[in-house]
Amino acid sequence: MRERLKRALQGFYAFMDEPVFLGARPWLLLLLIPLIFGLLQPLWHIEMTAPQYPKGLSLHVYSHSLVGGHDGADIREINILNHYIGMQKLDRAMFTELDWLPFAFGVLALLLVRVAVLGNVRALVDLAVLVLYLSGFSLFRFAHKMYVYGHDLSPDAPIRVKPFMPAMWGHKQIGNFETYAYPGTGSYLLGTFAVGVLLIALYHLVVGRLRARRAAKRLSAAALERS
Repeated sequence: MRERLKRALQGFYAFMDEPVFLGARPWLLLLLIPLIFGLLQPLWHIEMTAPQYPKGLSLHVYSHSLVGGHDGADIREINILNHYIGMQKLDRAMFTELDWLPFAFGVLALLLVRVAVLGNVRALVDLAVLVLYLSGFSLFRFAHKMYVYGHDLSPDAPIRVKPFMPAMWGHKQIGNFETYAYPGTGSYLLGTFAVGVLLIALYHLVVGRLRARRAAKRLSAAALERS
């Protein structure tokens, strides 16, 4: 049993060093399209409505900037409201994630091209792990930033409210404001890129396992014939 497992692992490790399947290479290159356009589209939308704001307020989060609705005027209004309840001012300089996020996805784009043109299965799996890590880490940072904004309230604020978690997805009532948060086109495009890379890597791993099992069976059959 131990020897059989050893042969199966050896076959799988040998498969990991094989080139990426020829048919998968065009699909990998096509994934550049949602990756590039996803960085140019809004990743998240936050909207607020209240009786004193019949037209509502909105904030659009891009991979590189924050854009307020109504030609940017909504950020000023949101900051005025934040001041009254002691929340920090919305300032692009405080969102340091937006400094490195485009760079990180740019690196993924270069790695994707390299894997599609020259890479082996091992490099493809490494790319999939990086995509999974960056996606999860970005979502975690966004959730953490929202949590900090809702809980780090100034004790000297004119209006005292209990710390809260702003809406990340869906609807939430905060005072007399109805808030809505939902992913933008950019998130769906980047999600398409991430899922595509993961599915292609998973397909290679499944095929690799099957090939390793077949190789182990052939080796076992050959050993029996020799004996």
